[in-house]
Amino acid sequence: MLPLDNRDRLLGAVEEEVAALEGLCGRLESALMHRRWEELSDAIADSRRVTHALQNALDESRSVRSAEFDESVFRRIRYVFAIRQNQMVRLQQFNDAVGERLSLLARWKSAVRSMGPRRAPASRLASLDQLT
Repeated sequence: MLPLDNRDRLLGAVEEEVAALEGLCGRLESALMHRRWEELSDAIADSRRVTHALQNALDESRSVRSAEFDESVFRRIRYVFAIRQNQMVRLQQFNDAVGERLSLLARWKSAVRSMGPRRAPASRLASLDQLT
């Protein structure tokens, strides 16, 4: 049997990583709601790192974890998973909506080009021409 302080350290490491993962859900949600894509990308990268650290902590503490501790941790992990799944669904819906808008814009631009003179002056939105 491991000394009590070593057991506490191993279980504490698991608790820290689960808490970090829960905190990242809030960061992801905030970045998603405010459409701060750089922050969202950073939070997703941090989530990968924390998930890996949690997996390592769970492996290291395998011999000292009780069934009650496991159930508590896995319940929290399932909750985090449900939140993340909801966030991914909403992000996919946003991505699809942006794709539809860009497609509509491309069709409008094509229609305008077909009706306009062949030598039209350069548009102030010339950078959008490169998207189609």
